[in-house]
Amino acid sequence: MRKRWDMPKIVDHDARRRHIAEAVHRIIHDKGMQNVSLREVAAEAEMSMGAVQYYVTTKDQMLLLALEHIGIWIGNRVAAVAARRSTPLDLLRDTVLELLPLDDERSYLNRVGLAFQASSVVDDDQAAAMRLGVPLLLSLFAEQIRDAQAAGQLAAHLDADKEASILYAFAQGVVNATLVGHYTPEEVAALLDYHLARLRAG
Repeated sequence: MRKRWDMPKIVDHDARRRHIAEAVHRIIHDKGMQNVSLREVAAEAEMSMGAVQYYVTTKDQMLLLALEHIGIWIGNRVAAVAARRSTPLDLLRDTVLELLPLDDERSYLNRVGLAFQASSVVDDDQAAAMRLGVPLLLSLFAEQIRDAQAAGQLAAHLDADKEASILYAFAQGVVNATLVGHYTPEEVAALLDYHLARLRAG
């Protein structure tokens, strides 16, 4: 008869994958994507090589795992904004700002994300993974714009889908400039407010 303290340890595989992904993120943030390797990730995650290779066996697999968790991270932050009790226009504004490097956590997230954007240009698997989240984000923007139009906050004649794409392009366009210090967080928020003011009803 097996004693209680001899019960096998239950491993949370999702938590292990997230732990590995976060180690990859830290290496990319601190040293660059070129320094990602099984050995570096195992050391950063404080796991054995064998334990890491149980989940990923190549650098490409590690990068895809890390990219997947970037998407989950962004999705969770955006979902938290969407759950707030606020006006449609404020929700739209806050959702866009949530994607931008305006504090330490969002700067960390965008710095890692920017590295993936650069590498995905020449990596088809990464490009395919990055495309998955874009339609969801555009749909959310468009929904928020339509809600703001219905509430009389944005002009009724606007094409919500096109305006959603413009807002996405705005968010993408200011990330690098903000990370290198060309824009301050206050300037980015002011630019967004200026754009949204031009879309207001009346």
